[in-house]
Amino acid sequence: MRGLSSTIGMLLGLLLCGGMLSGCQQITEGNIPERRFSFIVRPNDMDNVLLHVGGFKYFNYGYSGVFVYHIGDMEEEYVAFEQACPLDWEDGCYVEYDDPNLVGRKCAGEYSTYHGFGKSKNVSRYTLRKYRITYLSGGTFQVSN
Repeated sequence: MRGLSSTIGMLLGLLLCGGMLSGCQQITEGNIPERRFSFIVRPNDMDNVLLHVGGFKYFNYGYSGVFVYHIGDMEEEYVAFEQACPLDWEDGCYVEYDDPNLVGRKCAGEYSTYHGFGKSKNVSRYTLRKYRITYLSGGTFQVSN
């Protein structure tokens, strides 16, 4: 059920900001510099905090760090986002997990842990940079950009 509601919310946001309503700004990740990376996550071993739904872990990659969250959705079991705040990354602002959202520290903003979209009017045109997850054997997966 949670996967369906997050999918519907994401689709609604895309439709609303896709030009169906006048005056809606384009959704963007901001202009955070991209740093190339690729790393392996092992939930059955050293990253076991990610085994249960709702588990999360920070990794020292990307621009300000990478946040990996176990959403347990049938279509997407894990998500990975850049921690740099798309609003104020130049000032060193970043997001941290504050159940059940990613909340800006030192910057205004609250973002969904499921799809990375801003949750309030002042950040609704921004989304966190989402990274690619490739599932491997034995329950491991690779996070990359």
